[in-house]
Amino acid sequence: MTGTRPSSTPKTALRHRARWWLAILAVLAFALALLRPGFTWPSRVGTTLLVVDITQSMNVADMHGQPPDGNLPADAAPITRLAYTRALLRRVVRELPCGHSAGVGVFTERKTLVLMAPVEVCAHYAALDDVLTNLDWRMAWAADSHIFYGTYSALEQIRQHWPGTALALFTDGHQAPPIFPGREPRFDRSANTPAGALFGVGGLQPQPVPRTGAQGQTIGYWTQEEAAAFASPGAQPAIPAPDRERMAAAGEDLRNRPQRPPSAGTEHLSWRRDEVLARIAEITGLQVHTASDAGTVVTALQRLPGGATRPQRHELHAPLVLLGALALLAGLLPEWRRQRQPLPGATGAGRRIAPATLSRPTPL
Repeated sequence: MTGTRPSSTPKTALRHRARWWLAILAVLAFALALLRPGFTWPSRVGTTLLVVDITQSMNVADMHGQPPDGNLPADAAPITRLAYTRALLRRVVRELPCGHSAGVGVFTERKTLVLMAPVEVCAHYAALDDVLTNLDWRMAWAADSHIFYGTYSALEQIRQHWPGTALALFTDGHQAPPIFPGREPRFDRSANTPAGALFGVGGLQPQPVPRTGAQGQTIGYWTQEEAAAFASPGAQPAIPAPDRERMAAAGEDLRNRPQRPPSAGTEHLSWRRDEVLARIAEITGLQVHTASDAGTVVTALQRLPGGATRPQRHELHAPLVLLGALALLAGLLPEWRRQRQPLPGATGAGRRIAPATLSRPTPL
């Protein structure tokens, strides 16, 4: 009887054919990736200065649910407004289209300090992400939160140094110490005033403002008496000379007239002050949005005046390399799994061999 090679089954033939096609696909994908192909697509781009409020009220932990970067489970404990804003802006920078430029600044007391001038988000993504990751309330040089002056300061710096740049200020709108409605500092709005938006951060339920130690741990909370002790009614208003001249010309008593409303018993509490943001927007012409998610922020930034629609090149190198790697893996994985399967009758690391049967030798 002559031995014959068993013919392959249709399933085996199909498996071999699929491996060949996957190998061809991998070779083609890698070859095309070497050519670095791409395509152009119009994108709305502009220049934005991202300013973050780092005053003490931003340490209130009232941001519930999934943070913008998805690093915490949805049922985790609330995170601080500042931590939420950091994660949100890191996601925003990732989602902004190439060609858009962004800078980073911080606000505290009554001034905005620019930490990083606007740069292109794709070419300088690592630097932007590093700056945003390390934003900290300990960068603050004073404890007050004059949000009106902070906004004016940011707009003035943009007007002087980066004309055409839009402002994006992320804040809870907490004004400390509070001031009378209608007694806000004056702002000289003109045609050269930069465009921009205020993004509200924080919950709507009043929360105590934590007092934090040097390592960021909570060591207590500000009380009503402590909060009311700052800039008590009747104190000389710490406002610029033009405002003092205007108030003096109107016959206002600069020394004895209170610069803040009578105590309402909530000076030590903080929540997202939408009415304050709306008043600043009314004075400056800025827009107002809620910083709910990265997509909302990116859309708002792209729609700000001053942006432009420009063709942007999108590279296909990385997708092609990924496609080739997946095709190669899909072709090799079944064969690797087949070789890992134990042979029929095998146990453990080796095959079980049936004991030999002794037979009586046939006599010659």
